Amino acid sequence: MRKFQRFLTSVVAFGVLYGVYRYSFRTDSEGNYLFLLPGESGRSQSIEQRAVVSDEREKTVDPSRLANLTGFEYVIPNDICKENNTFSELLGVILVTSYVGHDEVRSAHRQAISQQKLLSMGLLRIFSLGVIPPAERFIRQVAIEAEQRLHGDLIQGNFVEAYRNLTYKHLMSLQWATQHCRGAKYLIKMDDDIVFDPFYIQNYLSDLNQGDEQQSHLLAGYVFRSKKVIRLQANKWYVSRTEFPGDVYPPYLSGWLYVANQKTARALVAESQVGSFFWIDDTFITGVLAQRLQIPLTALNRWFSSNSEFLDCCIRDMKRYAYQCDYYVGPNGGNGKLIMEFIQELERCYDNACYQRPPGKSLTATCVAEYKQQINPDHGTAMISQMKLK
Repeated sequence: MRKFQRFLTSVVAFGVLYGVYRYSFRTDSEGNYLFLLPGESGRSQSIEQRAVVSDEREKTVDPSRLANLTGFEYVIPNDICKENNTFSELLGVILVTSYVGHDEVRSAHRQAISQQKLLSMGLLRIFSLGVIPPAERFIRQVAIEAEQRLHGDLIQGNFVEAYRNLTYKHLMSLQWATQHCRGAKYLIKMDDDIVFDPFYIQNYLSDLNQGDEQQSHLLAGYVFRSKKVIRLQANKWYVSRTEFPGDVYPPYLSGWLYVANQKTARALVAESQVGSFFWIDDTFITGVLAQRLQIPLTALNRWFSSNSEFLDCCIRDMKRYAYQCDYYVGPNGGNGKLIMEFIQELERCYDNACYQRPPGKSLTATCVAEYKQQINPDHGTAMISQMKLK
């Protein structure tokens, strides 16, 4: 009798287990259990598998292409991230897109904050150049090569410097970082005529690095929304309907400065080799491509000032009153010295614990700047008068 009871108990237990097994997991139309080697049936992909597929697509980037430009190669390559193992784990790489003839601007950046100082902060800087255009009279390739031997912080692509080639330079920067500096967690893309606060941005990236942002896309900067396409042919930024059929651009980031992670940069580079091409780089890469990939944009608009004069006033107030600057990114206004002065005063400010600006002392209320107008774009003496900024 006891043997029969044990047998009956075993049968019931087996039936319960089978029921759990049979009905707790989804099956496809042929009765295959989807939790068992799902790749074998070819009918379902897990999140992990989709990530693998995405990674495989990123790995298929053709290094000899930049969007629709074939036969790409580096005139000046750079393996600075591989030459020293201490560079293998960087917080970020700063990608400065620079006109090849702006050697003095690049010098200002180096004097403002050295590569060694940046490395101590977990950052690395590289300047991205194109080939010297035929009309350029003031610099030669031998000078660029000498600059690289001296500083070791240049890459140069085999496309000619031109407004309509800015997309190639932008993509070359991202592609270099994703292929030759993979140890850098974040990418900071910026133009060479931009002033920025590297100390604040380092803190921002360090905070990001403490979270889970590396698992998702990151594309953050000054977000433009509902910008209309310029159809006036006399305008430098005229775009035909053949080039861009829509009347409004998708949301995109200012190319002055933005932040991305490796995952996002790899996806953008891969997507640039698929489909149509557009020559306005910021709009194409952070707008059109990001929209295709459904990458959300993070707005950091409060970081930015459109007036270089505000940064001049920030320097004045850091010196006089030890006030913190309200802005972290802005144009240099054609003044290379502003790049140096801004960062040098910022460093003193961070070392000596500057104060927040008091109420009623905002830059818009207190900044009176010098308006400088050149008699001739290339020659002449500046005409100076004071103006109140709004």
